[in-house]
Amino acid sequence: MAKEWIQPEISESINRLTFYWEDTALKVVADRITDAGSAELWFYHINGTGQSLLHTAKVNLLSSTSMTSLAKRMERHSEEVPWTQVMTCLSSKTMEYQRRGEPGIIIEPAPGRAVHPGYYVKPIIMKGVPNVIFGDKGVNKTTLGLTMLGIASLGIDDSHLGLTASARTNVALLDWESNKELTDYTLSRLIEGETIPWYSLPYLRCKQPLADDVDRIANFLHDNDVRLVMIDSLGQAAGSDRFDTAGKAVALRFFECLRQLNVTSLIIAQNAKGEDNKATIYGSTFFTYYSRNIWNLRGKPDDMDDDQMHIALFHNESNYSKKYQPLGFSIKYSDSVIKLEHEEVSLSAFLERASQTKQLCEFLKDGDKSRKAIVEELKRPEKQIDVILSRARKKGIIVSLGSGMWGLKSNVEYP
Repeated sequence: MAKEWIQPEISESINRLTFYWEDTALKVVADRITDAGSAELWFYHINGTGQSLLHTAKVNLLSSTSMTSLAKRMERHSEEVPWTQVMTCLSSKTMEYQRRGEPGIIIEPAPGRAVHPGYYVKPIIMKGVPNVIFGDKGVNKTTLGLTMLGIASLGIDDSHLGLTASARTNVALLDWESNKELTDYTLSRLIEGETIPWYSLPYLRCKQPLADDVDRIANFLHDNDVRLVMIDSLGQAAGSDRFDTAGKAVALRFFECLRQLNVTSLIIAQNAKGEDNKATIYGSTFFTYYSRNIWNLRGKPDDMDDDQMHIALFHNESNYSKKYQPLGFSIKYSDSVIKLEHEEVSLSAFLERASQTKQLCEFLKDGDKSRKAIVEELKRPEKQIDVILSRARKKGIIVSLGSGMWGLKSNVEYP
């Protein structure tokens, strides 16, 4: 005999509802729901050691014939479950969910009670908004992002890097750039270098743009109860803009899907040069417009140590906070270790390197010059001049002519 009907517990994700009846140990997942009323139904029996799959079916929730037939099919598994009421509940609740909008509310602000949303990692990752770190290739954007995910996951409030988390947070990585093995390698080196303690990271390799894979991604985030997700990186996550030269449609669709995920995001993006050589997020200007907390990451190799780099975060824009002072870090890396340390930094220190290269190129525009003449012109130590010459040569800006002579390569743009 079927048991008395009891309403289920219902949890939501994007295009998916999970129904759970504790009294009958029944769980049903309604997945890939459409406005036309079709859905995949996955029936599970929950026991003390886990769950066992009873049946799967793709049905028309609005078809009485289909739902009645399915109810009779499920009676083979248990006559104690009131299957007719289960099917009615599945169809009605699922379609209500699919067709509803977010309900309107009344906001009643009170003087003196303004509460900032807070940070997952202060001051870089603000809660409830798209946070962006953008910069040139090779400045360790992903490495810094993985470090901050660790700080948030562990709730570290006294990090030696000067970054703090107020509480433990469930984090995850959506990866369009790399793969599981390389991410594990980077994370293991950070832990070996004592940059962060050990933490586990829910990881999802992504190949399609977010808009084309949002159901799978949403279910992954829901299953891991994620509150903070890192998206690496924006270009591939947003997808191609080949049908829209301005990139507007791609950007708007990306942020539309991002809002559906209902999580805080840390978005890794590439650098572009805008007007007056100002660094901006690569792609549509709408990426900048809809991002609410934007940091530009810059890097420069150490003058004396090829295995060390100095990086700095500059706070470009924020809708809900003041602009913070630059945050500086040094990175020491090897095949087995990545170690980050906090260091004081200024914008002028990062602009200086570019100005040195420009000064060198301006000097060489008048003709080939000797190393001695370059040292005298730039008024810097010989070892530092050698570093400047070496880097400019590797970038294809200048060429060594032998006998200590250097020349500017023709038809080459320089900083």
